[in-house]
Amino acid sequence: MDFTAPTHDPRTNPRLRPRSANSIAILEDSIEDLQLHRLAGAVLSKSAADMAALSEDNPELFWEWIEAFAIKKREADAECRLWSAAIACLATATAADARRNEHSTTAAE
Repeated sequence: MDFTAPTHDPRTNPRLRPRSANSIAILEDSIEDLQLHRLAGAVLSKSAADMAALSEDNPELFWEWIEAFAIKKREADAECRLWSAAIACLATATAADARRNEHSTTAAE
């Protein structure tokens, strides 16, 4: 009788195993991001009275959540600035190109 794992077993599939310590860190960050996202949704779905009661029961946990959300907000703000700068750069280049084409068309007439 063959006791080897079947080829469809995800635990034996090399494509599903992290390849390096960096891959593991990325996976852990992704899991943490997902958990924070779910936590934010749960916090927003609770009533103010429920949140106040939880805050009284475990204020340290609340401060951990506030700190974690603040870190994610700073990261998101930095990413937003990156995208805004990239958009501004593209828009400036497009406007400059349009002005250049306008001048070349006028000169040709």
